[in-house]
Amino acid sequence: MNIKKDFPIFENNPWLIFLDSTSSTQKPKMVIEWIKYYLDNCYSNIHRWMYSIATKSEKMYVDSKQKVADMIWADDYKEIIYTYNSTYASNILTWSLRLSHILKKWDKVLLSIVEHHANIVPWLILKDEIGIEIEYINVDENYDLDFDDFTKKYDEKVKVISLTHVSNVTWQVFDLERVGKIKRDDTLFVIDASQSIPHFKLDVKKLNADFIFFTWHKILADAGIWVLWWKTELLEKLTPVFSWGGAIWKVDECSFTYSKLPNKFEPGTPNLTWAVSLLKAIEYIESIWWFKKVEEIENDLVEYALEKFKLRKSVKLIWSTKSENRVWVFSFVIEWIHSHDVADIMAENNICIRSGMHCAHPFLNKIWVAHTSRMSLYIYNTREDIDRFFEILDKIL
Repeated sequence: MNIKKDFPIFENNPWLIFLDSTSSTQKPKMVIEWIKYYLDNCYSNIHRWMYSIATKSEKMYVDSKQKVADMIWADDYKEIIYTYNSTYASNILTWSLRLSHILKKWDKVLLSIVEHHANIVPWLILKDEIGIEIEYINVDENYDLDFDDFTKKYDEKVKVISLTHVSNVTWQVFDLERVGKIKRDDTLFVIDASQSIPHFKLDVKKLNADFIFFTWHKILADAGIWVLWWKTELLEKLTPVFSWGGAIWKVDECSFTYSKLPNKFEPGTPNLTWAVSLLKAIEYIESIWWFKKVEEIENDLVEYALEKFKLRKSVKLIWSTKSENRVWVFSFVIEWIHSHDVADIMAENNICIRSGMHCAHPFLNKIWVAHTSRMSLYIYNTREDIDRFFEILDKIL
């Protein structure tokens, strides 16, 4: 099955080896064509319509949310809120918790040491603003969540546990179902699924989560649409950070009333084109046998790349050498050359990788690593792409 042919960028750039998909994936022809079709044929604002193209536009918007809800086993598409990026999503969450007086001074939030800044900085802002406490859970020698450390730090002051599902540096998959079984009823469980949703399906019930946020530009849709899933009872309880437009049901001179869900948390005109791209991205994944095909390709390429890394003793992987509980991304260090130089040499050879600190400064500082190179794969990559990467890596070495 030649998946690469479904992606026009490789037809238009036949020399390109794209190994930066964890930052953002390329887009299949199906998504690109549907965006054009939508703009050509039925673009219209939604929620206040009487005419046919607006009806079609509304349906596609709702259909996209229903697809997401089905995918993560949510009870209702109205629990799905669209935002613009992960930082925006996590800020909506943290400030809603503050405005609703759910988080107060001296309450504790537990994070892992490997969190992306998007799941650190919004909590640090609340720390400065209202005096919450933040504590970090360590990882063990295999970069798994250290449950002994978690148990020690999960005391009665903890009101929120907010964890990544997959680290964007170590690429280890955390056992968050175990966290969900441990967490108390007085604790909110928040999951950053930005790096897990491209690789496998989520079940919000099995995870016992209260909030999950993730992006869709990492799974074939256009950039600029992130999903924030909340339990209905929490959505109804929380006060929105922003409010105008469709988020308001009624306004008089002295008061206003919020709209029903999900509009309450989606003020103003949403980006309808992004929603269409999300809908068609899911339909594309469905067309290639859903996540079964993703996992099949991933397992093969993980094993293949790992064996090649093991042969290069001077390349240090920021990752355990086990092949299980991981995704197909590889962060690595070559001690005598800066990661930016590695990426630059790769770029000169038409190979796209990422370099730097990957918005994970606390973790890299803890393990005394200043920066890393990162090679990441997706369903359109092949063993030949990996061979070409290592051919250039050997020249660098």
